[in-house]
Order: sequence, then C-alpha cells, then structure tokens
Amino acid sequence: MFAKTIRVSALALAMTSCTLFSAAAHAEEASPIKLGASLTGATDYVWRGFSQTSQNVATFATVSASAKGFYLGAGTENVKFAGISQEYDLWGGYTHALGPVSVDVGFVRYGYVDAASKIDTLEGKVALSGKLGKVGVSAAAYLTGNYFGSHKGARYYEIGVSAPIAPKLDFSAKLGRQDVDIAGASYNTWNAGFSYALMKGVSLGVRYHDNDTNRFGSNGKARVAGSFTVAF
Repeated sequence: MFAKTIRVSALALAMTSCTLFSAAAHAEEASPIKLGASLTGATDYVWRGFSQTSQNVATFATVSASAKGFYLGAGTENVKFAGISQEYDLWGGYTHALGPVSVDVGFVRYGYVDAASKIDTLEGKVALSGKLGKVGVSAAAYLTGNYFGSHKGARYYEIGVSAPIAPKLDFSAKLGRQDVDIAGASYNTWNAGFSYALMKGVSLGVRYHDNDTNRFGSNGKARVAGSFTVAF
C-alpha cells in the first residue's frame, strides 16, 4: 500500500508538473509583447562622428517593447555641450520581412532636458537589412525638416556590414553621410569595431570613429571608444 501510494503520488506530481509547464509555455507563447532594457557605460558618447560628452565618459539606459513587428523604446544619457548635460531619446516603428530583406520604417526623437533653446529633433527613418551568407548588410536613411533647431532640412544616409569572426566575437563597420541644408555643414563619417559577448546579455565593445570635417574641433577628432553593456 505504501509503495502504491508513492507511485500514485509520483504520477500525480508528474502530471501536475507537466500541466504547469504546459500552462507556462502557453502563457509565454500567447503573450505578444516582448520587453527589454539595457545599461551601458562607455568611455565616450560618439554620435555620427563627434563626441557628445566632450570626450568624457557616458552612461546610457534604455527600455523597449515590441509586438507583432511594432516596437517602441526610450533612453537617456549624459551629454556635455552648449550647457546641456542630459539627453533623452524616443523611438518607434514597424519592421516587416519581405523575403530575405527586413524593412524598418520608424522615427527617432532626440530631446534635451536643459537646453537654453529648443533644439529637439525628430527624424523619420527607413532601413533595410539582410544577410549575404554570414555577413549582415544594412542601409538606412534618416530625414528631418528641422535639424536641431535650425529650421533647415537634413538627411543622414548610412550603410553597414557585420559578421562573426570568432566564437562570441563580432565585427561591424558603417559609413555615413550627413547632409544639412546649411552651407559647410555636411560631412562624411565612418566607424568600425568589435563586440565580444562575455555571457548572455553582457558584452564588451571597442570602436573607432572618424569623419572628414573640422567643424567640431577636438570633439570631431578620430577616436576609439570602449563600452560595457548589460542587456535584460
């Protein structure tokens, strides 16, 4: 009787475990929303070829949500220019696969908490990405009608490649062109670097940045920036 009771109890426990596992898996599968967050520390905040922190360290925090191709995100980071110390960013859009190519249509908004004048900028974005074997390729265009409070239009075009070169180690490079409807304000920029996955959600990065303009002074000089990211 005792052995039979143990067998029955074990069977009941197994059935309960299977039921709970099935329910959890079903709930996870049924939930359409994916949430994410990340924290990054970097030796510099380089945006389109020039330092946003006057060559000082930067910290970034982001949160994001996605469901059925739609996505939204927000982030904040410290900056140091024109008396401004904090930036916040908002982005969103929709991605859709067309055969081997992924199409991304969305927006990015750059906001500044303590700016003396209104320089917040909203850009529309169209991007394409895909793979040629193990090599990832991408192209993107960003457009705005009011470039950082100038009331002038601007466009940023970028192409990129990425590839794994060793276990946990990836290489990527990008070439960009910033066109602004202001005389002497347009320039080219490029960057290349490596990312190493220490463990799931934790990575180290190192990246070289440069451009072909001298309008940013020492903040636009070629530089190497390192980063440490934890993603959830």
